[in-house]
Order: sequence, then structure tokens, then C-alpha cells
Amino acid sequence: MISIIVPVYNVEPYIQTCIESVLKQTYTMWELLLIDDGSNDESAAICKRFAEQDPRIHLLQNSHTGPAKARNKGIEHAKGDFIYFMDSDDWIEPDTLECMLSAIHQHDADIACCGLFFDYPTRSKAVCYTKTDCVLSREEALKYIITGKLPSYLCILLLKRSVVIEPYTDVPCYEDYATGYKWFSHANKVVMIASPKYHYIQRKGSILHTERRDEFLLDIFQERHQYIQQHQLMDETENRANTVRNLLKLSKDYARKPIDLKERIAFVSKVRDALQQFLPVSFAQLGLKRWLRLKLLLSSVKTYVRIV
Repeated sequence: MISIIVPVYNVEPYIQTCIESVLKQTYTMWELLLIDDGSNDESAAICKRFAEQDPRIHLLQNSHTGPAKARNKGIEHAKGDFIYFMDSDDWIEPDTLECMLSAIHQHDADIACCGLFFDYPTRSKAVCYTKTDCVLSREEALKYIITGKLPSYLCILLLKRSVVIEPYTDVPCYEDYATGYKWFSHANKVVMIASPKYHYIQRKGSILHTERRDEFLLDIFQERHQYIQQHQLMDETENRANTVRNLLKLSKDYARKPIDLKERIAFVSKVRDALQQFLPVSFAQLGLKRWLRLKLLLSSVKTYVRIV
């Protein structure tokens, strides 16, 4: 059985479409755990109506403590052999569960990963993270997710319950970045599917479009480095290089934000200070552009922010 976990908070216009997409699944051995996180609209009433109509759907009540605690409550109550996460304003293709579960069984994998659709008001963009179906070892999968070749979206993953060991990380943003790699570290194999199955609705007011605090991402990159180091999941030289690459990208993205110059300089200085603990890294590991960017960052944050 697959346990589908959906935190619900004030999504009255969208939750029905989300639930109906689960009801349309060609694979029918699932339970749907809807965790109402203290909604003050009709979201909970809609969930309750569906739960009364189908015994596979369960409504759990939570005080308004955020999506991470809601997901963890879902994990605690899940009875399935597999875990699948959805956001309450998104939906999935009818064969999503069947396709992903079949890939796991076919390749004796612990995690399946699919592509997704970014659905905008007037268009939809399909994105896949592999050209053909492929199987990754634990080491390969970790490299994919740490280097950004595979995003940390948990909504594109079907996970064996046995790899969902650590709780979903409770931070104000980037929870997926702080959680996904830990679960990947417990998987022997990850199968990647070359087709999009998840519809990621892009709307104003969604978590994706609210302002994110980059300080948390800075902390997450450092914590991820320590986790990999402590559990000996990767050669430390490679681990340092990956962390430096990610911090360089964070500094570049922040330096280009259309915000106050002093604010950009202040945060990029924090990134520069954090980055130095992971040096040295070689020119060969970074390549020319990153190497030059690193040298500029270390020599002058003000100049870096103005010209990067």
C-alpha cells in the first residue's frame, strides 16, 4: 500500500482537484492522509466530505504549526509500505502511482523519481531529469541531489517506508533541501523515470512564490556537508567541492537580487565567511568560471556584488 500524505491549509479552491486526482489513480491500493493544519476556510469540510465517501481517505486535524509538522504527523499515522507526498494545491496524472511503483519493483529500487509539470495560468512546462529511465546507486543519487542535477522536490519521489527514517525537517523554508538527501542516503538504488507525472501549480501566494530566507539555505548547505561527512557518504574532498559550488551559487544569486546594496553585501559576506571553512578546493574541481568567482569573492565582497 502507498500512503499519500497531504498537508492542508486554506486551499479551498484547489483541494478538491488534488483529492480527485488521487481517486482517479489506476493503482488503487493507497490511503490518503489529509492533515488539516488549522484551516479557517472550507478546506477541512471538503476533506471531511471525501473521507466520509471513501474509507481510504482519512482526515487528521492539526493545530496551525506548519507543513513540516503536518507531514510528520502523516508519516506517524501512515500504514503503507511506501510514502508519497503531495501539496494540497497540486495534482497528479492518473497513472502516477502505478508507473512509479512498477519502476521500483522492476529495478528493486528504494526510491522512484519522476518528472513534473510546472503549471502556469496560461501554459504548462514539462520538465524531466533524465532522458531515459535509469537506475542510480546511492552514491550516484546523492551526487545528483547535492549538485542540483536532481531537485529536492519530495513531490516527485515515491519512497519505501524503510528509507523515511529521519523526520521531515522543520525549518521555515527549503524543508525539502534539508530532508531529501538524508532519505536518499538510506536507499540502495534510485530509479529515475523519464516522464512527468506531477503537476506543480504556480500561483501567487503559494509557498514557492513567497519570499524565502536565504539564511536558512546557507545553514542547510553547511548541515548537509556535516551529515555527509559524519556518515562517510562521500569522499571529503568531493564533499567540500560540492559545498563550495553550492555556496558560490547562493552568493551569486543573492548578489543579483534587486534589493538594497548594503543588504546584498551583508549576506554575501556571511556566505564568504562560511565558505572559507571548506577550502581549499582545486581549480580542476571548480572550473574556470567558479574559480574566478571564488577568487573575486575572497578578495572583495563589495566588488563581487557589484559585478558578478
